[in-house]
Amino acid sequence: MQLTPRFVKSALERYAVWDLGNEALYDLCRQHPRHRTDDEVLAKVWLIGRSYATSIERRRGKHDSVGDDFYLDVVAPAIKRAGVDRWFAQLSDLRRPDAASVVPVHARLTALFEQISGLEKRSLASKYLHFHFPRAVYIYDDRVSRGIRRVSPAQHLREMLFTEFDDTYGRFYLRCQRFHQELEHVCKRQLTPREVDKVLLAVAERKSQDGES
Repeated sequence: MQLTPRFVKSALERYAVWDLGNEALYDLCRQHPRHRTDDEVLAKVWLIGRSYATSIERRRGKHDSVGDDFYLDVVAPAIKRAGVDRWFAQLSDLRRPDAASVVPVHARLTALFEQISGLEKRSLASKYLHFHFPRAVYIYDDRVSRGIRRVSPAQHLREMLFTEFDDTYGRFYLRCQRFHQELEHVCKRQLTPREVDKVLLAVAERKSQDGES
């Protein structure tokens, strides 16, 4: 699919309606970037997860905590104990996407969320990281994954010597990074990962409409 400046402009305008709500999440993470207290941990996990339909719910077992107890007894202690702030410190100076830095941290966070919930939380990990580091992290979910497959060729992980990686997100990130550069060439200006996300959502939507027609 060939993207035109007109298509990109339309995509950015279409999804701008969510900017105000997203800014509240960016502000939350800017004002409370660390993971030292229960309230700062739970506010971010809860609001980001619920806002993006990726809540850190748990695979149910007979003796599992549920509801608020799960967040208080399991989620907050596990995240504080994991040393997340040390991982995030590696990304604090990034002003542009950098796969070698971001992908390993995403892999650790995904593994932590899976340990907590017993469920695959790749999408939640990407969104949680994005709101802490909006200049460097691409959001992953099913829709943008469909979009990137339409506009960017597959990338091989051997192209980057990751120390740790989630295979699916690693490949996705490399594709997004390449597409990001191509998109900036089309637009003649720098774009943020959030703007790339908006374009990919529009691409996925167009593909869905094409399939229905």
